[in-house]
Amino acid sequence: MRRVILFFVPLCLSFLTGFAQQARSPLEASFAQYQSLKNTSTFGLDWVPIGPMLNSARADVVQVDPSHPGTMYVGFGSGSLWKTVNHGVDWNPIFEGHSSFSIGDVELAPSNPSIIYLGTGENLKKPRNFTLPGTGMYRSADAGKTWQHIGLEDSWAIAEIAIHPKDPNIVFVAVLGHLWSKNPNRGLFRTLNGGKTWEKVLYKDEITGANDIVISPSNPLIMYATLWEVYPGISGKNSGVYRSSDGGKSWTACTKGLPSGPKVGRIGLAVSQSNPAKAYALMDNLNNARDEAAELYKTTDGGLSWSKTHAGPFKIFPGIGWYFTDVYVNPKNDDEVFCLGVRLAHSLDGGKTFDFIGGKVTHMNPSLAQGLHLDQCELWINPQNPQHMAVGNDGGFYLSYDKGQTWMHYNNIPTGEFYDITIDQKNYVIYGGTQDDATVYGPPTELKPRFPDSWKYVWIDPWDGGDGCVSQVDPSDGNIVYYSMQHGAAIRLDRRADTTHSIQPDLPKSSKDTLNFNYIAPYFISPHQGQTLYHGGNFIFKSQDRGDTWKVISPNLALSAIPAKKSFAAGALVESRLNKGLLYAGTDKGAFWVSKNDGASWEEHSLGLANNYIRSICPSRFVQSRVYLAMTGLNYDDLHSYLYVSEDDGANWKSIAAGLPDEPVNVVLEDPLQPNVLYVGTLRGLYVSLDRGNTWSLLGKNLPAAAVADLEIHGESMDLIVATHGRGLYKLNLRPLQALAAGTLSPEQDHLFEIPAARRPWHNSLGGEPDYRTVEKTPITFWLGRSKSVTLSLRDGTGKELWKMPLAGQKGLNQYRWDLVFSKQSSDYPYFVHYERFLRAGTYQMVLSDGERDLQRPFVVVEGVSPYKIER
Repeated sequence: MRRVILFFVPLCLSFLTGFAQQARSPLEASFAQYQSLKNTSTFGLDWVPIGPMLNSARADVVQVDPSHPGTMYVGFGSGSLWKTVNHGVDWNPIFEGHSSFSIGDVELAPSNPSIIYLGTGENLKKPRNFTLPGTGMYRSADAGKTWQHIGLEDSWAIAEIAIHPKDPNIVFVAVLGHLWSKNPNRGLFRTLNGGKTWEKVLYKDEITGANDIVISPSNPLIMYATLWEVYPGISGKNSGVYRSSDGGKSWTACTKGLPSGPKVGRIGLAVSQSNPAKAYALMDNLNNARDEAAELYKTTDGGLSWSKTHAGPFKIFPGIGWYFTDVYVNPKNDDEVFCLGVRLAHSLDGGKTFDFIGGKVTHMNPSLAQGLHLDQCELWINPQNPQHMAVGNDGGFYLSYDKGQTWMHYNNIPTGEFYDITIDQKNYVIYGGTQDDATVYGPPTELKPRFPDSWKYVWIDPWDGGDGCVSQVDPSDGNIVYYSMQHGAAIRLDRRADTTHSIQPDLPKSSKDTLNFNYIAPYFISPHQGQTLYHGGNFIFKSQDRGDTWKVISPNLALSAIPAKKSFAAGALVESRLNKGLLYAGTDKGAFWVSKNDGASWEEHSLGLANNYIRSICPSRFVQSRVYLAMTGLNYDDLHSYLYVSEDDGANWKSIAAGLPDEPVNVVLEDPLQPNVLYVGTLRGLYVSLDRGNTWSLLGKNLPAAAVADLEIHGESMDLIVATHGRGLYKLNLRPLQALAAGTLSPEQDHLFEIPAARRPWHNSLGGEPDYRTVEKTPITFWLGRSKSVTLSLRDGTGKELWKMPLAGQKGLNQYRWDLVFSKQSSDYPYFVHYERFLRAGTYQMVLSDGERDLQRPFVVVEGVSPYKIER
């Protein structure tokens, strides 16, 4: 997350006072629709997690139970809350099944760490279509086993939670509110009864949210809070520091010694553990030069007056102070201060001078990353032992026991925030770009968290991250890989020669126009000619020599004929597989353009489309003039669903969103074999239609309710790969669904589908022990005309039953994935090893029985492949 530029237009302000009744979040309504579709789906196939883990993801929240230091919590911006109880060897998501995966803040009660408060809704104002709003506050009284929704439904973005040091029922919540529009449900809220009721205790107006709140541990009546004018820009005259001396009942603005005016941005706070009158404020002061906006202020008189701690510039915010501004104090020494920015700044003299904490980093999974990742999001300091620290940043979760001299990086949690993926169709290798964790590639094998990750980096920047955006692989040469960073910075990599070449296009020097690229800029390899590339900003470019040279093939597509659709740049760009040179482009404000002659001329076909960000365009493989389009309004606080089809290249559009949850749609994909089958990825899941969008069903039974960012299909295997923004990658085989869609099966009759060859895990030659890294589960898929109990059983050539599994079958598609273990046993012998027995290679019969009728399929098992085998 670097080099972000936001442009805002000042708007008139309207000032409101008092408490606004919290409205129900639209995400709660769409979540009810999601749950209904999940409960009624007849497509109960298994989604298989495939990682990766090595590059981790943005950790916004880190908490450790100081009384049980092996118990740790990590909240990922769009990947939910995870917990370990064994020092990070194993991690489990503990906030599943709720209406938001987006984490704003999490706090353990100081007086009882089993009481946890969780605020949903990311508090980063990033216009990238994946800053996910939340649905309010949640409370757990049993260390995260169960959760209760406790209100503030319309908060959308929660920046900070503070819990009374003695009474866990007294809680303050700093609510930023809607990031891209006005709303009254912002400010500082307080509950005195554990969330049963809330009152707004600090509020300015519809455009100003509360960003931080700290309570003095030694005198809880003393507390400090900050407001941030979060809309329409990233600063404003309402941003400022406030203090309370009566437990938050009343608040007074702190003005003496602090900057003021329309260029005051985000502000973070810290208070001394022992002295309630001593506090620090880290400020994004945009009155200064871009790289000198960070300023640290201190008060020693309870906020009556403040002074800047440092004489010279403090360069930790290179124009992106809206991302950071957290400050922390050593609980044993209130002159030792930590400031979070791009780097982790550290002062031993109350902020007069700073150094930077880096340290040596050890990774749970081997990684090319060398140091502590940039872009610090949260710091935790053990109140009893300040040497014990944890930090969350764009690279994940790091833990130190020596105050940052050495770190353990827990990159063993599959929470990747993917923007885009592609598949090397020949070699079946997946490539994907992620939020500030570079571009990675790897195999479609099932994730095994206890074993080393098999994924690798395509590239990684010198700061151990970098935003990976769009990837492409040359169809004739898998060693030629294209990847990109933010704002259209595309690069061609020759892996064989180990060389890279920047191929980002530019306008001719003679042009007087301005070239713009969206943060995730679309580009692709033509499906008709492997050396031809197209790249999209507000102008469209074409290259016929793999990006060495480019020509402009469009006018400025941001200049829509419809004023409300005036855009910044293209959000999606594709070429028809049926007609070479038939190009479709869509912008970030809903302008849709068509060229039927490879860019020689363009027509705008935008009527009937909403004014939102076009993220996905899918030309039909079966009808030349048919095209599907998905758009999201997340960047504009529009959380409705927008999905369209046109039968005439966009001249007329028809909505096919009915039946989907009313939530943002990110991607649409047509099945390569069945023209009536569509796949759609939304803010929470993956949906399938067998009738070209007339009706929709949730596909699969175990995909986390994370935002689906992209979809790709591997042609030979017919695996559908789903890229989520927050929970990594998953796969599902489409062959059973395609057979169902072909209409050759009766939905009233039971059916056992053909079973793919099963691979036995590799067994070593010395003791005959299985290598569990090579265990592969085999999907056994069947259709039931009605819900009933069934049994799967395996028989050998003589008819002898070797294995049996009773199942509660549901109406529709069912799937059981078997690891080939046909017997288990235990032993008290000290050297016993054969606890599990795996099926040997050979041909068997798999039988599906309901007690009245048996259905059979051959079940072929092949020998395993050694993980040490060297491929020639």
